[in-house]
Amino acid sequence: AVERVQRNCARFDALFPNYGEDHRYVLRENNNWLAAFWPGMLWLAYDQTGDSTLRDLAGALLPTFATRLDRQIHITHDLGFLFTLSARAQYQLTADPAARALALRAADLLAARFHAKGRYVQAWGPIGDPDEGGRTIMDTMLNVPLLFWAGAESGNPAYGSIALDHARTTAAHLMRPDGSTYHTFRFDQQTGAPLGGATHQGVSDDSLWARGQAWGILGFAIAADWEPEQPFLRRAARKLARRFMAELPGDDVPLWDFWLPTGAPRYRDSSAAAIALCGLQRLIQVDAAHAEEYRTYANRLLSALLNHCWDDDPDAQGLIKHGALHIPKGIAVDAYLIFGDYFMLEALMRFSGRAPEFWGVPSTQKE
Repeated sequence: AVERVQRNCARFDALFPNYGEDHRYVLRENNNWLAAFWPGMLWLAYDQTGDSTLRDLAGALLPTFATRLDRQIHITHDLGFLFTLSARAQYQLTADPAARALALRAADLLAARFHAKGRYVQAWGPIGDPDEGGRTIMDTMLNVPLLFWAGAESGNPAYGSIALDHARTTAAHLMRPDGSTYHTFRFDQQTGAPLGGATHQGVSDDSLWARGQAWGILGFAIAADWEPEQPFLRRAARKLARRFMAELPGDDVPLWDFWLPTGAPRYRDSSAAAIALCGLQRLIQVDAAHAEEYRTYANRLLSALLNHCWDDDPDAQGLIKHGALHIPKGIAVDAYLIFGDYFMLEALMRFSGRAPEFWGVPSTQKE
């Protein structure tokens, strides 16, 4: 996996892989939510190898993230994805003060998306947008780790309080009693009253979109690392993980939506498996009482990804096939997904016992 990342440096240069097929990635400018997963892979591989080429390319990409803040290019809750795996990761591994400042600047913008009435971080659209101002989504649980980090790094507890409030709201409203999840949920912006759940990428409002379930497992596991005195975080992650594993088909590679009606396209989504796998690996550490259960689950998902999704073409640019970016819109169906590859690489490094901490509490703080 690391060798593929090294080979891709010359292929991708200053562009960003998004998704792809036929063993090749589609490359784009830094203008969408997917951009930081490639720098994140570079930093993972650099930590593994010490290869300065990886470090230098990742560092050369960072100014494009600063430009996004300066020009307000696609600024949403995905500030967390974008600046955790670019600026925070760079600071984590190099102690670069400019990267630290950029990550904190992004955290300020993310915190500004918090709605005190309703206690949620707005996912999409300009703050207070009449259509999107009342919406949060399950994916947001992977954006709020930037706020947990900013609180610890700056010494300002307000960041962490926002992240924890958002996690409470997600557990209360986006999780169903049976451990399944809504993809999105709306609130009345004026009163904060809950209005109900809906899907954006699932097959229906009441279905179970697999990647959203995986985001929840990983997001709550990361939150439990930051807030070990909040047992509801571990309980939420446990409940989501058990539902996810119970819904898997025979080959353990999740379908893009677990609750598909007859006649619906039955594509798989390897990225959901890789994300859930990373969540299970974290749960082994933060929920020790159930560690053996999580270890069994993690081994099943790793085996499924390697046996059914790994691209073994010697010239492959990506790691895992059979991702599903957006089935309702027909985007990247049965394809590489850069975030699937990122989480696959992180999972492999965690299995090897060597993975830098870009999402949870840095090991230096734990010590």
